[in-house]
Amino acid sequence: MSTSAGPGRTWPLVGRAAELDDLDDLLSTAADGVGVTVLLEGEAGVGKSSLVEALRGSARLLAVELRTAHASALRAAPFALLSDALLVRPSGVGRGPERAVGRGQVEAELADLLDAIAADPASSVARHDRAAELFAALLRRHGDTHPWVLVLEDVHEADAPSLEVLLRLAHEGAVPRALVVLTMRPVPYRPELAALVAAWTRAGARYLELRPLTARATVELAESLAGGPVGPSLRGTLATAGGNPRLIADVVRTARSAGALVTADGVLDPAGAQWLEPLDEVVRERVAYLGPEVLALLGQASVLGTSFVIADLAAMAGDPVADCWRTLRHGLAAGVVRARGDRLVFGHDLVRGALYNGLEPDHRRALHARAAWALRRAGAPSRVVMGHLERAR
Repeated sequence: MSTSAGPGRTWPLVGRAAELDDLDDLLSTAADGVGVTVLLEGEAGVGKSSLVEALRGSARLLAVELRTAHASALRAAPFALLSDALLVRPSGVGRGPERAVGRGQVEAELADLLDAIAADPASSVARHDRAAELFAALLRRHGDTHPWVLVLEDVHEADAPSLEVLLRLAHEGAVPRALVVLTMRPVPYRPELAALVAAWTRAGARYLELRPLTARATVELAESLAGGPVGPSLRGTLATAGGNPRLIADVVRTARSAGALVTADGVLDPAGAQWLEPLDEVVRERVAYLGPEVLALLGQASVLGTSFVIADLAAMAGDPVADCWRTLRHGLAAGVVRARGDRLVFGHDLVRGALYNGLEPDHRRALHARAAWALRRAGAPSRVVMGHLERAR
């Protein structure tokens, strides 16, 4: 079953049977008239949109209406997320609250209010409050005649007024006769989103975290995308993707688009290494959302290897440990690095390699020299220190 994970992001739904079963059970609960809210969280590319798309088929089978909307930092107009989800638009019409035949009184008043707010961004507080009140009423009353599903994706990028409405609803409990699914990444951190998650948690929302795929599911996904069994070289690169479906898809598609995938002895494997440089570029684009400060520190950490001690990174970077930790916690929340006792580990060695290869050669050599100095001071074995000194030449 192929699913869509947004523009340019499609891959089969693999290794998610348990999570889909959970959502299907909750959908059945909503279909029986009980309100349920789900907080669906996971790192970028882990497959939240694909799972939601699979839910669409289940809703269709149960004849349950499903409405969806994507938040976007590029669309920050007041109430943009809820407008896209709740205000009826004629087919073929672009995003935004368009008037439609048969629209109810609440929707019509909302359309007028949003037109006024758009025309005058500094509109009165009373207009914003009235719009928030009407959106809350729409959400509460939409299920009066039939159960429904509301999926709001990427709420970490949602406009603040939409988040305020959702926060108000959380204080009242689950939306009647509805399955509400809010998908989000753990970063970027926003205080208003943290308050929303806390409020829904207190209201009894279910928390569902999408974790990386297993090694077996990784190969299954890759073979589905490649169209046949994959060989040992490709499997080795896939193992560095850390179970992230988007990165797995990037590996297969980059190898194919570069013309590197060839069939030998009944399996598909890349020939040569020319495709690895474009793969690094794709991977660096995938983590660009972390921001330059986090990426710069992770680039330095990549010199230390797949795992590292934060005190060694701080010494190498010449910054206090506390400052390094404050920067790296965003990488931790995103799943790019993970805590393992007193050290941090890159969650995807594919990402570590891409960051390392993206360093300017002179800068990389200088970092290896600083790594050798920091590790010698920390008492690292001489062979480890010498390895960095060799790379510093």
